[in-house]
Amino acid sequence: MTEETSTGALEIFLHPLVILNICDHFTRARVNSNKKNPRVIGAMIGSQNGRSVEIHNSFELVFTQEKSGDDQVITINKEYLEKKKNRFVEVFKDFEFMGWYSTGNKILKNDLKVHETLLEFNESPLYLQLDPNPKEDLKELPIKIYESELRIVNSKPKLVFLHSSYKTKSLEPERLAVDNITKFAGSSNDKASKLTTHVDPLHSAIEMLRDRLVIILKYLRMVAGGQIEGDQAILRLCYSLANKLPALNTEKFLKEYQSEYNDTLLTTYLVAITKGTDMISEVIDKFDIAFQKRKERRRFNRPYFMFH
Repeated sequence: MTEETSTGALEIFLHPLVILNICDHFTRARVNSNKKNPRVIGAMIGSQNGRSVEIHNSFELVFTQEKSGDDQVITINKEYLEKKKNRFVEVFKDFEFMGWYSTGNKILKNDLKVHETLLEFNESPLYLQLDPNPKEDLKELPIKIYESELRIVNSKPKLVFLHSSYKTKSLEPERLAVDNITKFAGSSNDKASKLTTHVDPLHSAIEMLRDRLVIILKYLRMVAGGQIEGDQAILRLCYSLANKLPALNTEKFLKEYQSEYNDTLLTTYLVAITKGTDMISEVIDKFDIAFQKRKERRRFNRPYFMFH
């Protein structure tokens, strides 16, 4: 372990979704364990193009923690990591395992051992550490990213951590989503988010258009029913407005509309099925982990019968 800065030309970009995932992971672990600073560990997924690395997403890892003397031995469930990684790769072909993350404010002795166990998934993984209790006067993100480097120490090869600089990068949908999370609409203390500022005028315009269409329709019905005398100028404007609308009863329009409608329903069903399948898979994985030892005990304790 060293406080040196990496001299490599690796350019690292961190997306905001990773930070949100880690914060959410830590918050849930803190609530469920009733510990002030529980340690959470997860994997980072991203893409690499030459020396440019982008960390797009992350997911939690299953691990066990046992005390061995004065040290805490952490064992990562590699099968779970392989399954989750393959699911991401199936959807995002350019994504790959880029490294792992944990919470804390300093490098621990067992961090390097965890790092070494993950070398089979990436020959040079990154290590991101987020401080869940940063100082109040801190002006930067409480995040540090480390690269690993092989050095000769006492005539033996050894991995060491080196500080690496990074930049935050976000796409337009990410900026809108993050801004909408951090600023709540209708709050008296905070300003409305960019997403709310963009959607509210559209909503008001649609409501105004609907109200005016209701007034025009009501006027035409009253004229047709003989309740009021129609104004020829207004009727001509209504007729001209109706002629500008596209023909909605043509076969071509109905065919295109039905095709888009079916595509939208199919996309919605696929999203629902994917979410449900992922939830079921996670439940099965947790069930297998929880009852694996019990099954093994039952298998070895099963009575042996001899039939003649």
